Amino acid sequence: MEIAKIVEGLWGSKWSPSMDLEPDNMCETFLLEHSHLVADRFPENSFYLDRFPLQIKDQSAFEKVNIFFDKTVDDPNLLSLYLREEEKFKQVLRKLWVYNSVWIETALPSVNEEIVVDTINSDTQKIRAKEIHSQLKASGSNSMKLANLHDFEILVELGLREKVSTVFIFENMKICVWSNFDFSLPVYSKDEKYTQLLHRICTTEGIFLRPLND
Repeated sequence: MEIAKIVEGLWGSKWSPSMDLEPDNMCETFLLEHSHLVADRFPENSFYLDRFPLQIKDQSAFEKVNIFFDKTVDDPNLLSLYLREEEKFKQVLRKLWVYNSVWIETALPSVNEEIVVDTINSDTQKIRAKEIHSQLKASGSNSMKLANLHDFEILVELGLREKVSTVFIFENMKICVWSNFDFSLPVYSKDEKYTQLLHRICTTEGIFLRPLND
């Protein structure tokens, strides 16, 4: 399977997250559910894309400043703030897309199609999201190459809005970004020069590449 070779190329070794699972745990994905195993294996290469420069350990304080897509349903006044924050992450990921062959492993085939459609605003994107959903289900696969920026942006938006979990593999730079909750996205970056580049991109766009252990 091609995705297996892509994942193996990230570390330059035969290791895969499944090797670090407990013997009785089933491993149905190569990377999607295993950001924590990658971080455990490569802590010096692991980071978060985040709205904040350090982890907020005071839960009460975090809840006061946290924002996520579903929160805007209860309070529409938060929508403009949410969209501004979302766009910062989109811009960072777009800049990575430009310089890379991009692969994904995604939970999209197992997500209800109506949830996907209801999350997206653009009618054109709704149609294309349904096509990608059907394509993956028909193929029995949860991975694909995203050569089209339009398709990439659909999966990014669904991930940032916490509806479809996806890991984005930027093959040339050997960077992985997992969609996650609360605008805090796990990152693996193999090469220091590309880590520094990603740091500069984040700074320019107004978010942070914070260390795994801060």
